[in-house]
Amino acid sequence: MAFGGSGGAGVRSDINITPLVDVVLVLLIIFMVMTPTLLKQMDVTVPDKADVQIAVPPTADQLVISIDRASKIALNHEPLTEQQLLVRMHDLMAARTDKLVFFDVDDDANYGDVMHVMDICRGAGAKVLGIMTK
Repeated sequence: MAFGGSGGAGVRSDINITPLVDVVLVLLIIFMVMTPTLLKQMDVTVPDKADVQIAVPPTADQLVISIDRASKIALNHEPLTEQQLLVRMHDLMAARTDKLVFFDVDDDANYGDVMHVMDICRGAGAKVLGIMTK
């Protein structure tokens, strides 16, 4: 039986370049696809750090409305009903220049009741409603 045309000597020393060409073509395709993506640039302008100190507003005359999980309303720790809150907020907002009201709401409070109290305050003249976080 004859296996080769070299006269029976043995091993061929030729390099099979077919797998090498396949690998090079795959790499060429990858680089052709990725090059436009790598060349995209986005210019970002970052603002300078502001050295201005922000003044903390005084806490003595702020209005804080608390609402607990049982939908009980309190204005600066004074329990009120919805009607009392409406009258009280009208009086307070008429006398104030800053129309700011903070809300300290329990996590388990009813969302609809909280929004109703916020509507009462907005209707009484509050311009800015803030929600306190833990």
